[in-house]
Amino acid sequence: MREQQTQLSRRAFIGGTAAIFGTAILFSPTAAFGEPTSADKKKEAEEAAAAAASKQAEANEAMVQLTALAQEADKASADYFTALDEQQAAQDRMDACQARIEEISGELAALQERLGDRARSMYRSGSLTFLDLLLGATSFSAFTQNWDLLNKMNQQDADTVQQTKDLKAEAEAQHEEFTKQEQIAEEKAEECERIAQQAQAAQDAQEAIYNSLSAEVSQLLAQQQAAQEEAERLAAEEELERQRREAEEERRRQQEAERAAQAAEEAKKTYGGDDLPAASNSVVARAYAEMGKPYVWGATGPNSYDCSGLVGYALTGHHSRIGTTYTFMGWPRVSNPQPGDVVTNSYHCGIYIGGGQMVHAPQRGDVVKVGSVFRDMIYVRYRG
Repeated sequence: MREQQTQLSRRAFIGGTAAIFGTAILFSPTAAFGEPTSADKKKEAEEAAAAAASKQAEANEAMVQLTALAQEADKASADYFTALDEQQAAQDRMDACQARIEEISGELAALQERLGDRARSMYRSGSLTFLDLLLGATSFSAFTQNWDLLNKMNQQDADTVQQTKDLKAEAEAQHEEFTKQEQIAEEKAEECERIAQQAQAAQDAQEAIYNSLSAEVSQLLAQQQAAQEEAERLAAEEELERQRREAEEERRRQQEAERAAQAAEEAKKTYGGDDLPAASNSVVARAYAEMGKPYVWGATGPNSYDCSGLVGYALTGHHSRIGTTYTFMGWPRVSNPQPGDVVTNSYHCGIYIGGGQMVHAPQRGDVVKVGSVFRDMIYVRYRG
């Protein structure tokens, strides 16, 4: 399609094409849901590593707390066994109290028996009165002996009675101490068992938290490893693909260079190119080298061209547009055109190769080829 279309229609075409391509990209599965690249996987690995580091920090903090709780549990355990020792000591004191109570009971029984025997003896013998014993003395010596005997008997009776009272009081005290020590032992055992159970429960809970965090860290590290391995695999594939493309591009450049050299040689033979400047030779050679490639509107190579795209490549060796026919018509005209100059009008252009001929990309459905310069074309020169 030649450039005789209006600017409005071209802009409309470009806008429509852009809309179509935009829609194609929007709904293209490849564009929207493309395969992940090595960069994607590397980023995924980095994110997994960061998450693992964060979880590891949480796990480390949980381990610090777990260690503290373990120490508390150890202390509680030590306190528990101390309480057991105290309980045993209280039990031993209880046993001692019980033994003393039994001993006192035996002594009380003996004393009570002695007092009973004394009372029964006095009752059966009619027991002389105090005055009878003293007045019945036949001598002062007998009186003195009787006096001492009475005092001793009374003191013994009094001592026996007091001893009995003391033993009863001690027995009551031992009973009270027994009850007290029994209560202390029970309370100590219950308290320390409760503390030990609470400490163990807290330790178990914290250990469960730590194990959970450790499992998450392991999972994240596994994800990181998998993502890293996938990133390395994709990077290797991408490198192979890059090398393949470079090799393919190098082969293409070599083929183009060979075609350009061949075209330049043909141009020399056909159009007397021995006297052409090197730059002109290169321009003509590049134009010849693209012969046979299809016309595609807006294309600048390397596989297809429109007319200005071909001219731009032939002049610069780069697959980029340097202007349109309107641009070329503003270049300096030449009266003695040489191969390598540009022929153009308002709607079409090509590379002049001499003898009234040009290499150009005619229109859709056609290919790059040699054709006659149009009557209304002018000759201009590219100054670079």
